[in-house]
Amino acid sequence: MLQHNIAPKDYKGALVFRSAIESTRGTFIASSTVGREGFVRGILEELTTLQRIASYEHGGNRNRHDFTVAVTRDPDYFAAIEVKGGEGNSINISERPLWAREFGVWCHLDGAIINSPAHGAKAIIGRLTNELVSRRKHVDVLFFRDVLCGTSVRPCPKYPSRPGNKGTRIAPDVFLFPQRIPQEADPEPPVHTLETLKLPRLVLEMFGVPREQEEAHIWQVHVSFRRASEERVAREVRIVHRGKNVGPGKS
Repeated sequence: MLQHNIAPKDYKGALVFRSAIESTRGTFIASSTVGREGFVRGILEELTTLQRIASYEHGGNRNRHDFTVAVTRDPDYFAAIEVKGGEGNSINISERPLWAREFGVWCHLDGAIINSPAHGAKAIIGRLTNELVSRRKHVDVLFFRDVLCGTSVRPCPKYPSRPGNKGTRIAPDVFLFPQRIPQEADPEPPVHTLETLKLPRLVLEMFGVPREQEEAHIWQVHVSFRRASEERVAREVRIVHRGKNVGPGKS
């Protein structure tokens, strides 16, 4: 600041410092968003080239989701994907299209070193399950990918023989959500599997994950509904990985 003739008294407690921070933050978020969407676009482009999906379209600002995916044609089977960052701050703006047979959220952690990927995933799952129960916004699957996963900075236990990998071919973790919205008449719906959805397995296959290793990438998010009072509903969330509970929580 001093080299530009801006003294502490000019920005301390004033708006200029905050404006500079917000401007920098906005520029970073905008560039990160382009990078995240570009990465997902590359995946869909490759799936199209390999004829694993029929086509895809980038929605841009026209829709409340980022990508429309025609998984198959004749019969038509469409999925929608919303792309977010890895902290979960804007999850509640997602909107599931009425025509979507599958609705997935792709969250991309852009290299945060201070907060672990588990911290980001937990925050996102908390927001998604809150939206599921309180606002009846149904998400089928969460793809969560840490850009540092599989690098020397953050070795990945799923790829023990690949230290120093740049991470571009590291598959995302796949969190499968309930098949239906929990409610009083259906308090704990069954969780999706790779057989009840199409897109998750296609993504894992594209990243080279063989069928016998899929389990290492799959997490089940169990959500149960209960009415805490006449005005308030509550949810209980269990995250299961390889048959073990790894993230219980109530709210």
